[in-house]
Amino acid sequence: MRKAVFMILLAVVSGSAMAEWFEVGSNEITAIYVDPATIQRSGNMAKMWHLVDFKRVKKDMGDPYRSTKDQNEYDCKEEKLRRRAFSQHAENMGGGKVVYSDTFTTKWKPVPPDSGTQILWKFACVKK
Repeated sequence: MRKAVFMILLAVVSGSAMAEWFEVGSNEITAIYVDPATIQRSGNMAKMWHLVDFKRVKKDMGDPYRSTKDQNEYDCKEEKLRRRAFSQHAENMGGGKVVYSDTFTTKWKPVPPDSGTQILWKFACVKK
């Protein structure tokens, strides 16, 4: 009995520590995921984490990476966004070593229509 309780507790703790990524779009190059549990809304503003999974290894100036995680802030009324935090990961789905990260805040920019960014904006801003 004690062992069964321990296993259930372990499953609950492990599950809550992991993000629940939900795919919102993909193409031949990437797949885009959001974690609905990270949505924070206040007035016309929303913040949310999303993950971009690459089908091929990417390399900018540093080490190669297979996925990125971003926290964006969205102006739901003005249809704008800015990035608040960013990390590149060696493995798919945000796994492996973090090869780069930063917490700079970018300038506000408009959400492009008919884009992956618009899908993210709608997910963060539309209240269900």
